[in-house]
Amino acid sequence: MNCNGMIEHEVEAGDTLYKLSRQYKTTVSALILQNPKINPYNLQIGMKIEVCPGPDYYPADGMNGAGMNRPGMDRPGMDRPGMNGGMEGNGMPNRASFADRMRMAWMDHVYLVNSFINSVAGAMPDQQEVASELIRNAEEIADLFARYYPQGEVQQLKQLLLDHVELTGALITETSAGNDARAESQKQRLLENATQIAQLMAGATPEYDERYLKEMLDMHIDLVGQLLSERMAGEYVSQMQTLRKAQRQAIAMADYFSDGLRREAEASGLQPGPTDTTVR
Repeated sequence: MNCNGMIEHEVEAGDTLYKLSRQYKTTVSALILQNPKINPYNLQIGMKIEVCPGPDYYPADGMNGAGMNRPGMDRPGMDRPGMNGGMEGNGMPNRASFADRMRMAWMDHVYLVNSFINSVAGAMPDQQEVASELIRNAEEIADLFARYYPQGEVQQLKQLLLDHVELTGALITETSAGNDARAESQKQRLLENATQIAQLMAGATPEYDERYLKEMLDMHIDLVGQLLSERMAGEYVSQMQTLRKAQRQAIAMADYFSDGLRREAEASGLQPGPTDTTVR
């Protein structure tokens, strides 16, 4: 990954990738991609992590390792018209493909859901922060469809995804509290929400198969339930294995979304040009 201002962060007590993504104005997915050899769910004190901060990042002392970011000075390749140091505000290449953005958004979703499970189960103080980030992530996913969907359908999708986040949070909270009947009710509502999402997306994108969409969304919900059950039972190794499965499933789901939108655009004779298919 090309980055003009890479920072080496030494892990301290309490650090998580979510915390670091907020500190350096980047994303969890970007940090994972920049550090393929680390276990993102088992950071160790003293571990070194490579970070490519977003353009909105400014160190507290006004300088980075290159002596830049002082008031009145540009970072190398940053903040000049048409330049962002080769990076987006989320720490990713500024020509990242639409498919890459879709993948990263869904990878973030899985990571944040698992983080919320751990936060609730461990009664950690960051529950509200993680929940807020899940809401932002749902809005980000809906906005990815904005270049293909009419505004009204984008807003419907956004609300359904926000409902998905709210219901997922309720499922996690009720399960953690031992309220089995309420937890089951939340899961049924989640499955109904998945049906609504599949119907909306299939109606807006004929290239999508509604039944297959529903199967993918239901599988995502089942994997979240499995992560939750394993965390509550203290089966941490199994939880990690399920998390990897959930990440792979999220990537496959994201690719299906991206490919369907691309095929629909081509079939409609509206194949986007280079300025539309890349994120600048």
